[in-house]
Amino acid sequence: MKTKRILAVLLTALLLFVSVLPMASAAARQTPAEAAHLHFNENGKFRILILADIQDGKNLSPITKEFCQTAIRTLRPDVIVLTGDNIYGSSTKNPKNSEKALRGVMGMLQEVYDEGVGAPVAAVFGNHDDQSNDYSKEEQMRVMGEYACSLSIDEDLWVDGEHYTEALEHCGTYNVPIYADASSNDVKFNLWMFDSGTYATDGNKGYDHVRQTQLDWYKATSDKYGNVPSFVFQHIIMPEIYNNYAKAEFSVKGGTFNYHGQYYTLPDTARPGSQMNEASACSEDNGGEYDALKAQGNVLACVSGHDHVNSFIIPNNDPDFPMDWINVPTCGVAAYGLTDLRGVRVLDLDVNDLSTYETSFYTYKDLKGDDTLFMFKFKFMSFWTQLETRFINLWMQLTNMFGISNLVF
Repeated sequence: MKTKRILAVLLTALLLFVSVLPMASAAARQTPAEAAHLHFNENGKFRILILADIQDGKNLSPITKEFCQTAIRTLRPDVIVLTGDNIYGSSTKNPKNSEKALRGVMGMLQEVYDEGVGAPVAAVFGNHDDQSNDYSKEEQMRVMGEYACSLSIDEDLWVDGEHYTEALEHCGTYNVPIYADASSNDVKFNLWMFDSGTYATDGNKGYDHVRQTQLDWYKATSDKYGNVPSFVFQHIIMPEIYNNYAKAEFSVKGGTFNYHGQYYTLPDTARPGSQMNEASACSEDNGGEYDALKAQGNVLACVSGHDHVNSFIIPNNDPDFPMDWINVPTCGVAAYGLTDLRGVRVLDLDVNDLSTYETSFYTYKDLKGDDTLFMFKFKFMSFWTQLETRFINLWMQLTNMFGISNLVF
């Protein structure tokens, strides 16, 4: 009898040991971003290239493809970030066409990656990626993972240290650590990738926002890395941006935009070259993201897309939180935009001073201006999608006159 009890105890212990093996294995598993081991080069530099709002249908425009690949080959980034609306879900109609659209984008990036002049790609989602097409963000993340250049993950499938991320809301909240050098495990900088959701689901109009479960994960992961300096990338800008615009009076000439009955324009503190050509279409709800980022105090800039004709860098006016607000306009020709404001933004880091960064914006003319035939085709295509911008602007001015806020689309 005693022998049977001993055997039962040993068997139970063995079963418990076997059951925790998958958890231990999962905890040790590296994410694609960790395995890529992105790092500062021998000169202590690191470059990020931002592609915002490609937002094309099932057939990626050859013009967009050529421009983006030229930007990558010319600017030689260390990582490429897609800030959402990578495809235009409502125009692809069904999952088959949506997947074709997504593979067009990822194939474009994989081609230059295979040439050896590209870079790994980290993506977040926007409100149009899974709009009206039954092609979920989870499925899109799975497809992205088929490409060698992709660093993107669905948080439901991964474990971050001791913190199981399966409880996170939305799809695709993760981080991309940047190491001191090729052989070091010392994380010097971090890229936070947040899915800011799609549309409001709680009865309010407008857009979604980063949720508390994501912010809890952010704090835990930030603490794990020693609260190193970082950038945040997400599609939809936080509502606190309006605390940083300058209040203005309505002008029939444009340039002022209504938000909850108050008109706003760019502040004098905006960096040279900044443009505000539409109201920032943020969530009507405040999910507490700003307060969470401020509490950690490690974010140099929050980078958003979403508003295709806004291109600005605005220093935060909170002296206790010196973060920049960066909005990047569309880089494609299929989405609404302005011909002279379509392009890509670069963020440059120097490991010797990670309290700041350098940045440049490159338009189609900057990178392809010498190619007469290409520029003719680009301007022709952009003319038609720019008409949409004009109608949106006209609608905004009309609604501004009656005190109506953001246009949601």
